[in-house]
Amino acid sequence: AKSRSTLLLAFDSHEEFLRVYRFGGILADDMGLGKTLQVITALSLYAKKTKTKKHSSLVVVPKTLLANWEHEVRTFAPHLSTLVIEGTPQERQRRMNTIHDVDIVITSYPTLQRDIELYQSKKHMFHYCILDEAQYIKNPRTKSAHTVKKIPSEYRLALTGTPLENNVEELWSIFDFLMPGFLGTHTDFQKHTGNPIMNRGDKVALQHLRAKTSAFMLRRTKGEVLKELPPKIEQVVSIELSDEQNILYQDVLLRIKNDIFAIVNEKGWKASQIHILAGLTKLRQICNHPALVLPKKKSGEYPSAKLERALEMIREIHERHGKVLVFSQFTSMLDIIGTHLTQEKIQFCYLSGATKNRKEVVGTFMNDSAIPVFLISTKAGGVGINLTVADTVIVFDPWWNPSVESQAIDRAHRIGQKKTVNVYRLRSLGTIEERIAKLQERKQNLFNSLVGSSDTLFQKLTWEDVKVLLS
Repeated sequence: AKSRSTLLLAFDSHEEFLRVYRFGGILADDMGLGKTLQVITALSLYAKKTKTKKHSSLVVVPKTLLANWEHEVRTFAPHLSTLVIEGTPQERQRRMNTIHDVDIVITSYPTLQRDIELYQSKKHMFHYCILDEAQYIKNPRTKSAHTVKKIPSEYRLALTGTPLENNVEELWSIFDFLMPGFLGTHTDFQKHTGNPIMNRGDKVALQHLRAKTSAFMLRRTKGEVLKELPPKIEQVVSIELSDEQNILYQDVLLRIKNDIFAIVNEKGWKASQIHILAGLTKLRQICNHPALVLPKKKSGEYPSAKLERALEMIREIHERHGKVLVFSQFTSMLDIIGTHLTQEKIQFCYLSGATKNRKEVVGTFMNDSAIPVFLISTKAGGVGINLTVADTVIVFDPWWNPSVESQAIDRAHRIGQKKTVNVYRLRSLGTIEERIAKLQERKQNLFNSLVGSSDTLFQKLTWEDVKVLLS
């Protein structure tokens, strides 16, 4: 509670500075520090200061977080009225007619895209326009990025634990929403800042960008403010492919390498990227389980060393009455794990992008001590859920971006956790997974150089990197 109060006071002070000088800002706190609650508290305090007049604010969130935001407002600021814009076009239009009468309007990125003309026709000036998981607009060319920038508001805030994931251009896109023109035009930014940093590792350009943006970005890490938070112990579990897996992997690697080199020679690097991604994905799938690339074969016909190790770990956790989150990029892999758990009569919950009742599924895992396992799609379950009942996290397969993994892990390691959290990253020896780990280190260095304290620079994925991945 003390740490939460400290966070709230610091954010309110920072937000007051931004409001007084009419700046926009990024709340970039580490995952698990309660960014949603901090913003709700700030809106609540401001509403009390201006209680003679209602000021509606718009919060734009990933679709999966609509219910979470509404629940959080009702729990921590019940005096604030909310309106969720969702449903059929007719329902949304009817609800839009009452936006002047509520404190907080909540909608999703895809719904806002469909309704943007309706918002513009209302000519309603929102008090705040707040983007949750603002990395959704990291690509300035997307419709989501263009749409949110059309919303008229007095103030703008962006919430994201990962304001930058792959490229400094992403930071430009968020600031173009917050304060258009602050970092110059997109063309000028890329010419003088983005390309020098990403292509040449220009330290002067990097330091200039950090100096210019740091005053508008508030970031606290869990290590800094949550002294009472139990430790997070991370380790890599190295696994040798089974003989059958290794034969298949080497065969597919050779064919993919030949195909990719031929395509790049014929079409060039940029035109070949979709083929490269498909090839790299196939190699990653073999590391998980050969059945992912041999759909006509049943999963039991090919051994998977990684699956066997994961099942061993899950059995141990089940026996000591612990709870574990298992993350994978591939829902087909989660399906295979689920089949084995069912055979062993180990109960589990399952969450993917296709899950409709997220809140109920999360509640079941949190409240039912008889369910020790939660199988989760990394991208679908990496944000917006609190799973502090789990004391173990298994990252079944690595993702290119370390921030995505960190978001997933921090579903368990966050405010409310009472136990030490053990994180196990499963990694197949001598494969593409080891190369991905090295790329992750470079991407983390990019994040740290602008948001943290490291001076190490990162250059984006190149043809040379792909050659290393295929080595």
